[in-house]
Amino acid sequence: MNEIKTDIKIGQQIFENVPEIVRPNWAGLVLSRFDRYLEKIPVEILELYDIIDEKQKWKLAHDQFTKIRMLNLSNTDKDFELYLRLAERVAKITYNSSEQSAPFDANSGFAIPMFALQYCDLIDDEHLHQEVKSTILIFQRNKGFKNSITATTDLIVYKKIDDILWIDWDPIGVNDVAPRDEYQGYVPEIFRLKKNGADRIEIAKKLLDIERNQIGMLGTLDECLIVADKIIEA
Repeated sequence: MNEIKTDIKIGQQIFENVPEIVRPNWAGLVLSRFDRYLEKIPVEILELYDIIDEKQKWKLAHDQFTKIRMLNLSNTDKDFELYLRLAERVAKITYNSSEQSAPFDANSGFAIPMFALQYCDLIDDEHLHQEVKSTILIFQRNKGFKNSITATTDLIVYKKIDDILWIDWDPIGVNDVAPRDEYQGYVPEIFRLKKNGADRIEIAKKLLDIERNQIGMLGTLDECLIVADKIIEA
């Protein structure tokens, strides 16, 4: 993990492994991990999130980059400068994904993992470290998921399922002590079920099967149905 903070080539590998169709969404997710650690989210960042949420708005990210750059130029907080530099990169790759003329440098996204983890160090919160790391590496750890991406919304749904398994399912009861990626190996299968239109019963039975036959816990169908309902709504 320390290598990501210093080696831009590793950042390049991570970024290039993210499907082009969801690169803005991925970058926005990384940036949004810091939201609750800020005293106030700058309006320029909120506007960037709004742009990322709608593909047809991605072309507006060039002007949004300028706004964020101007904010950074007037900023006097050395630590916050790193956060804004991260946001600048997010705006750049969002504009590049719009395929408009005069794109930013093709390597604009390579530093996103590095800047994100460096800013984590400044905040020094283990939960944040785990969240940022799991988001950055979401395509590294789940190779099969990359092939399932067909729409920009897929990444959002996938991350919601990841959060649900960690927060609501947690069959071992370790989400306050274990690494954040404890259940990420099970997310692709649940994601595929949801994407293929599985109902709550099918999803709940799969969760129960994982609990009993892979993890070795004695879960119940009723408990898994509660989790399945959250996944259906994701």
